[in-house]
Amino acid sequence: MNNRVALIANVKVGVDALRIHPLRTALSVAGIIIGSASLVATMAVSDGVMGFARGQIEQETSVQVVTVGSRTMAYQNGRFVPITDYPVFTSADVDAIQRAVPGAQAVTMSLGGRAMARYRGVEHDVSVTLGTAELPEFSKITMGAGRFFSPIEASRNAPVVVINHALARELAAGRDPYTLVGEQIQVRQRIRRVIGVLARDAFEEEDDPSFSLFAPIRAAGALLDPPPGGKFAPTLQLKAPTVEAVLPLRDAAIDWLASRYVRWRERVRVTVGLEMLAEMEQAILITKLFIGSLVGISLLVGGIGIMNVLLASVTERTREIGIRKAVGARRGDIRTQFLAESVAIAVAGTAIGLVFGLILAALVTAVISQMAGIAVYPVLSVGTVLLAIISSSVVGLVFGTYPARRAAELAPIQAIAHE
Repeated sequence: MNNRVALIANVKVGVDALRIHPLRTALSVAGIIIGSASLVATMAVSDGVMGFARGQIEQETSVQVVTVGSRTMAYQNGRFVPITDYPVFTSADVDAIQRAVPGAQAVTMSLGGRAMARYRGVEHDVSVTLGTAELPEFSKITMGAGRFFSPIEASRNAPVVVINHALARELAAGRDPYTLVGEQIQVRQRIRRVIGVLARDAFEEEDDPSFSLFAPIRAAGALLDPPPGGKFAPTLQLKAPTVEAVLPLRDAAIDWLASRYVRWRERVRVTVGLEMLAEMEQAILITKLFIGSLVGISLLVGGIGIMNVLLASVTERTREIGIRKAVGARRGDIRTQFLAESVAIAVAGTAIGLVFGLILAALVTAVISQMAGIAVYPVLSVGTVLLAIISSSVVGLVFGTYPARRAAELAPIQAIAHE
């Protein structure tokens, strides 16, 4: 109990000394403010950029998708040979895997190919994607007009299609592309009603447009040419609720396959799309570490400033230290007093630095958003705040140790006699 009271008293003495000398305190705090503000701004901006990049990758790629596809070819003796006994997934498999793998946020079955689309004498070769009504959850599909086909239309193989903006523009031949909603077009000589047109892709190359359409997967026999083996090979896709849940979802899908198919590894391929996300996060981490090292130099300079100010304080207050020791203060009390001053300077600088750092991060992200035309916002996480507090406290302790030891080792009589 007495030790606790003494500790509190010594800390109060140290803090009062800072309050009595505001100019000296401000000069010593300035370095820590700069270092902490730089640290907070760096972390907040990089976390914001990483969050934006992660969201874009998750939205525009299959990073959260586990794909289960049949192996139709095998590499043997230096050449590819066809596999004839590959499994053909059906709507029943979609229902079965949904029941067996509850961790999937959504499940779809898809199949791709090419076909000729024709409308009023205008004809184009198009990329055809067939799937279930859940397909928009797995692809970048933004409706510009109309709607996507419903689960009932998909299950009943309704004669409907959804086309992208580029194809609608070409088929409309000078008219508003969205006026094709409700019109009938021919796909591989089969009549299909357009129920939706996708919004224009901002990255579309008008000189080299990509024409595509979407239709229920049950229309595979009507809209696609039969494959060489005579059997279509649709793929199952499972979407994980988060990136962290992708690998557990993959393992659950593998367990489901192992329970249904003999030698499934020879007949089915299971893939995930985490490579792009991993590369992006690694690049941002390297950048963060590099900038963090530069910020560490700022904190180092701030720590040197604390040490210089405290050494000057020891010289100025030598007589005061001698009097304190003469009336019973121990070396530990003097050491605690100066360490308390050092840590108080560091913590005060960190608190102010947090505010300035967040303001700086907001300004930097605003400039990035304005110049790049993207929505990036600073992210101040609990980890960033803790890192700033811990690092500044460590700096205060490390650089305050030498002045504290020097003050504690002063002889009382010589200190009192000091002028």
